[in-house]
Amino acid sequence: MPYLYGESSKKFLANVKFVNEIEKQKILAFAPHSDDLSIGAGGFLGHLSKKNNLISVCAYTGWRGVNNELGKKNAILIRENEMKKESHFLGAKKTIFLKLFTYESDSKNDINKDVIKIKNLINLERPSIIFLPNEKDLHPRHKLLASLILKAVKNNNKPVDLFFYEIPWSVFSGSEFNFIVPLDKESFNKKINAIKVHKSQLKRTNFVKLAKALLDLRAGMVPEQKISGYGTKSELSNWLEVYKFKKFK
Repeated sequence: MPYLYGESSKKFLANVKFVNEIEKQKILAFAPHSDDLSIGAGGFLGHLSKKNNLISVCAYTGWRGVNNELGKKNAILIRENEMKKESHFLGAKKTIFLKLFTYESDSKNDINKDVIKIKNLINLERPSIIFLPNEKDLHPRHKLLASLILKAVKNNNKPVDLFFYEIPWSVFSGSEFNFIVPLDKESFNKKINAIKVHKSQLKRTNFVKLAKALLDLRAGMVPEQKISGYGTKSELSNWLEVYKFKKFK
């Protein structure tokens, strides 16, 4: 699978080698809720897990969007089990449920406690790569999680590469993303199969349809937008994921 990164065609082509050499790395992939990783970054993570140690991290297990008659505890168990199944499809070595206090609180005290909780996890696992939501995500808890993670990695002893991912409800503008991941059939199938395990959520919204639509949209737009220039023809793949890549020291 080719990967292209940068802000111009020269940078894209020059950094193919860099991306293809990602192996034997510890990767922490943070999801605000149990289904966000597969929807936002399932293709790339499914590929990276073949040569790296991928750990899925759920910030807010939650119970909303599940049949209310089941009760809060059962709803949480359902969502956690769905994410464990998702992790299996994506190739994660384990799944961690942080149960952050800020799921229902915006107090400064709870924000500080959650930053410490995330920082302790990062210090324990010592990842080289972190996946996290878009800093400008419109969902308040997605945006908050990105902020908590950035505070947690500040002054970190070990440099880390950050991959911010988008979801269909909060897509990057053309100037925001600088990392392109063309998916092959295997990675595409991993992503879609991982989304499908979230049956409690699919009853409410067709996330498979939305994820496919975003992959198709990026595949149609990005080649002209980032690679070959407007008015020219360039095809990378039938499905593309895009990211904001940032080195954090």
